[in-house]
Amino acid sequence: MTVGPETGGQRGHAPSWAPPPEEEADLRRRAAEPTPPASICQDLRWLDALAAGRAGDWGHVTRLAEAGLGEPFSERESIRLAFLHCLAGAVEEAEHLLSQAIQLHGDAGLARLLADWCVAEGLQAAAGRLRLGPAGDVPGPAAKVPRPEAHEPGPAGPPGRGR
Repeated sequence: MTVGPETGGQRGHAPSWAPPPEEEADLRRRAAEPTPPASICQDLRWLDALAAGRAGDWGHVTRLAEAGLGEPFSERESIRLAFLHCLAGAVEEAEHLLSQAIQLHGDAGLARLLADWCVAEGLQAAAGRLRLGPAGDVPGPAAKVPRPEAHEPGPAGPPGRGR
């Protein structure tokens, strides 16, 4: 996946990016400045949303996602939102976001990127559902698999931006 450079941010990295602790501390200091770059704030919300998702705090994840985890409707934000849905066990919602991202950006490789990310995070069931469809260009459920019990969404449900 190619992500264009943006001034003041960390846009050259993958959507799954997480900085080393020293770099994260520096980013948090920069975000506290009077006019921080939007990309830094988005990346920090992403890191906070990921941590909240891993802790099962879906209400907090939703609030952060609504504030933006990347440029609105960008590949980066779409894949991040789709991953959070996978983490929540809402793979059908992730497939929907993924389909929208592929249609909008014309990059069928996003499906493989998300599936590989899920495998790396131990979400094999989600990765299985995100395999490429028979046409080779659209994501599709390759097999019906149950949601992982450890990642059930809380009362607030999985994250989203009202899409």
